[in-house]
Amino acid sequence: MPDHGRAERALAVVAAGATDIGQREHNEDHFLVRPELGLYLLADGAGGHNAGNVASALATTTVANVFESSATTLSQRPEIDDFGLYTTARRLAAAIQRANAEVIDIAKKAEKYQGMGTTVVGIAFSADGNMVHVAHVGDSRCYRLRGGVLEALTIDHSMLVDVLELHPDIDDQLLAKMPQQVVTRALGMEETVRVPVRTLRALPGDIYLLCSDGLSDAIDDDAIQELLSVRRSPDEHVRALVSAALAARALDNVAAVVAACHEVDAPPMRRPSARPAPTFLEAARAQLSSAPEIVIVGVESHVVPADSASVSLLDALGRFARLRQSSAPELSQPKPARCAACGQPLEPDATSCPTCGTSFAR
Repeated sequence: MPDHGRAERALAVVAAGATDIGQREHNEDHFLVRPELGLYLLADGAGGHNAGNVASALATTTVANVFESSATTLSQRPEIDDFGLYTTARRLAAAIQRANAEVIDIAKKAEKYQGMGTTVVGIAFSADGNMVHVAHVGDSRCYRLRGGVLEALTIDHSMLVDVLELHPDIDDQLLAKMPQQVVTRALGMEETVRVPVRTLRALPGDIYLLCSDGLSDAIDDDAIQELLSVRRSPDEHVRALVSAALAARALDNVAAVVAACHEVDAPPMRRPSARPAPTFLEAARAQLSSAPEIVIVGVESHVVPADSASVSLLDALGRFARLRQSSAPELSQPKPARCAACGQPLEPDATSCPTCGTSFAR
């Protein structure tokens, strides 16, 4: 859960990025630094000659384009919506979803790009810099150095992590035989992709690092912490990190983005937050005694207690289950209309995007 505490002064973010081809024939890593959007991204592409570079560049560019096109409408929306969700966090996840659709679309149109994909990790700061939203797909990582202590803010979407989540007691010898670098989630692989987002309080002195696995595989967390703890500019940080990875004989492309937070003598630029109306809360409390305590949606849906599921809930579960099945006939033909700004699916009679707020004629 995010920390809702507020600073009395705004934070300014200074950032820089760098990448190196390493020992590969092609550099498929790509980074993007857009301080005017409060947006910082890194992507690690795959797919062979040029294709991986296309996927990673397309992903970062698409996310930035979504932020640009929705900047006006986003600034007019509350920072926290009626559901208690941060609009910037939803915007970041929606932009990455749009990037996934773009990578898939390009791959379908050109045979040389078929099968290309990319990881992505990004951070987006609130207008006052005091909140940071972290999203990722794949094994590109986000770290935070605070008070001299390094903390990983993302968990790799990898086969190793998936196995440990399902079978934490697996024999170490068997675990050692498993592929260590297999990514289980990436843009361009499936029509839909899950994009986890975390919202955190940013503090003066925080240093955020985005990096590809070429860096995190070459130097461990202790080395990263030591390098980031040295007092220097973000540009000097990224060059030191990349150089350290290359000195450690990094086998892959190496990329890093460092964003440092500094307090400025200015009041924070805050947007109002929407709050559920009292009637909504009262209705929720009234229904609480009969509401399900556990709902599991899979091949078969389970509701606990079994007799607590209303007709409307069962209908919603059915709709959600169909959304998870990209091959379902009613979802594949025809495809739903999408918002031109963020790429989110739209209801047939929608006059505005429920995610970014963009209005349009139907």
